Amino acid sequence: MTTSQFPSRLCSLPHGKRHLAYSAVGASDSACVLLCLPGLLETRATFDSLLQDAEGVQGLRVISVDHCGRADSSPLPGDKGYSMQVYLDDLTHFMREVLMPEGQAVPRIEVLGTSMGGILAMYLAHDASNHISGLTLNDIGLDLPWMAIYGLYDGMKKAGRLPTPEEMADKLNVSIGVALAVQSPTHFDLSYRKDWKGMKFGHLLSDFKGSVRLVHGSESGVCTAKEVKDLLCEFPKAKVLEVPGAAHPVPFNAAVNKFVLKSLGLPAAAAAKVQPTTDLTQMDMALDPGPVWQEAEVATDAPVAVLQSLEAMPDKPLVLDMPVPSPVAVPVEPPAKAAQPTPAKPPSLWAWLKQQLRGTTKK
Repeated sequence: MTTSQFPSRLCSLPHGKRHLAYSAVGASDSACVLLCLPGLLETRATFDSLLQDAEGVQGLRVISVDHCGRADSSPLPGDKGYSMQVYLDDLTHFMREVLMPEGQAVPRIEVLGTSMGGILAMYLAHDASNHISGLTLNDIGLDLPWMAIYGLYDGMKKAGRLPTPEEMADKLNVSIGVALAVQSPTHFDLSYRKDWKGMKFGHLLSDFKGSVRLVHGSESGVCTAKEVKDLLCEFPKAKVLEVPGAAHPVPFNAAVNKFVLKSLGLPAAAAAKVQPTTDLTQMDMALDPGPVWQEAEVATDAPVAVLQSLEAMPDKPLVLDMPVPSPVAVPVEPPAKAAQPTPAKPPSLWAWLKQQLRGTTKK
């Protein structure tokens, strides 16, 4: 599903004529707000069944957002410049305007993030001024192994080839610029830690005092049993739901929705109406390089075999996507998007991944 069944609302952004589109259920003065952040090539429509199940829960407002260049949100000028920092800045402004406008009491803010949305949620929680009270991560742990990225890349091929940016843009309801940008080494431009195993984000939550929950698939190649164990070591009180047979990321069905809503601890959440299980789009992540905040010490027996296996890979761009059901009509006509020229093809992500492993492997 790439088109939301819920009406599109718009939040204007500063520095240009852009807006973020979002859907919302629940009263605007609710004491608790659950902000839902999609994965890299998802739209807010992936949370539609959760919004349906949350309708009628007293004291709760649930909001799902489209990142820029996706669905009903504006593309960036020239359809260029998409990056994690842009998404983070947009979300920070959105929270100030919609969730905690000036002059009003700040509600209890919970964030649910799928895949890349979960990583953005951790960055939001790292900033105390965002007043994040709790996090629910959908199939993303505190680390992202390098080989998980390769596994997603290999699994997305269709008939032996990668889809073109034009095919992806049309199928996933994103701009061509987005489809190109997620393949670029400049897309992940936030500071992070790394070691020979992969990208590390746990330091972002080192001072986080809120609650943490995790939904993960039993067949996930991204949030593995080790990632679950590591998260529980850091947050022993974390609530975890494993979804049998689910890969990456976990789709929002009735059982997952119930877990998410009940975990909020609201009196009426357990009695929320349950909708039939919905087979939602499963989108993978493409994570790209950025400035390294701190590199960990690496043992002399670092797995050179991992690097050697990557050396044999072709320098092809990484984009992660899965089949998408036919779109559903939108109740409100979204604003027209100006046609933009196709941006130039970005450099290869795999060349960067090899470079990262060289940098963490002692010769």
